[in-house]
Amino acid sequence: MRARSTLLATVATVVLAAVADARSVRDQPFSRDNTWNAAIRLIRVDYGCRITERDPENGYFTFEWRDGRRTVPGSLEVIPTQVDGRPGTRVIVQISDMPSYVESMVLTQLRRKLIADYGEPPPPPRRPETPIRPDPPPGSDPMTPDASAPPASP
Repeated sequence: MRARSTLLATVATVVLAAVADARSVRDQPFSRDNTWNAAIRLIRVDYGCRITERDPENGYFTFEWRDGRRTVPGSLEVIPTQVDGRPGTRVIVQISDMPSYVESMVLTQLRRKLIADYGEPPPPPRRPETPIRPDPPPGSDPMTPDASAPPASP
């Protein structure tokens, strides 16, 4: 019995620590300004959360997430970064005392809102293709120098 209660306490501690430290991150191929504006509207208008602090210069805001009758603190951060070789943003959502799927849902809804408001992002730039070297002629050894080439000078 004692071993079972110890096991339950250990599992509960691990689960609660995972929920408390949870945060979700996703890169978006949209500009910082577009992502910031869409995130504010998503949290304030679509979800009806009260925004408690806003710092556009540093790219974050905090809010009160409503879960039934209780509210829990949340934050959303927008960081400029490179996404697929072009300017984009990294979005970090953290909602205390909530499972990570809630944060993931917010990021998914933000992506949908960005597409609805600003359209699909352009495709990533194509990487320049590296030229393919032709195969050596049959019977030649690519590791030996070409006999028809002039000898190398010392």
